[in-house]
Amino acid sequence: MKIVIKVSGKNIDPDDDRISAPLARLWKDGKKLVIVHGGGPQITSFMNRVGKEAHFEEGLRVTDREDMDLTEMVLSGYLNKTLVGLLTRQGVRACGISGRDGGLIHAQKLYMMKEGENIDLGRVGSVTKVDPSLIEILWDKGFLPVISPVSADNQGASLNVNADVVAAGVARVISAETLILFTDVPGVLADPLNPESIIKELPLGDIQGLLRGGVAGGGMIPKLKTAKEAVESGVGEVIIAGGNALAELEAYAQGGTLPGTRVTA
Repeated sequence: MKIVIKVSGKNIDPDDDRISAPLARLWKDGKKLVIVHGGGPQITSFMNRVGKEAHFEEGLRVTDREDMDLTEMVLSGYLNKTLVGLLTRQGVRACGISGRDGGLIHAQKLYMMKEGENIDLGRVGSVTKVDPSLIEILWDKGFLPVISPVSADNQGASLNVNADVVAAGVARVISAETLILFTDVPGVLADPLNPESIIKELPLGDIQGLLRGGVAGGGMIPKLKTAKEAVESGVGEVIIAGGNALAELEAYAQGGTLPGTRVTA
């Protein structure tokens, strides 16, 4: 069983094994895993330290050249190796890489149309191609790939690509049965102000209505768009869940359910 799991930066704590223990159990149980991680809170924290303020457009972080250097340092350096260290502590041979390594994720600069205006997001990218060769090599040698979403344009320069989008691209090319997007909310909410209003089953046909009606906002916008594209491209299911659902991963892999929103065709 091939599973791609995206974890939020909020799930990563160098002193807490709650994220690494269930991931390690899945890996040792023989599941073919790929882990992709974000790092929004940590990036914002480092930006604040140098006197910069984060700015977002429909859930995507606007990233100038200076921000890109800092983003790559945080994602591909600090957080990637923190997660590798947590997994190593669990006895897993984890290998930290970024989308730039081995031509894994090819991307192009992303522009956004908003109210008829073309918005320049800076060094923000969208995925154009995923080459799974490096993932397959690591699997063959018994390593668990841990991927930072920083990717490369056609000149080899860094682009900040949304981690959900990278995870979906990887899931598509390896023909994953499941893509799990862990986030800081328990799932897609029918009422954004009520954390109990989780939509447990979400057919593809309902996603556009949630986006147009303003029910989904902020970081949930790219997640829903990504989930829709992943299922349409052949991924069996996409689950959007809160970080606390990590503890349920093992039961899910053995046939149980995972709390959150399940997106299917």
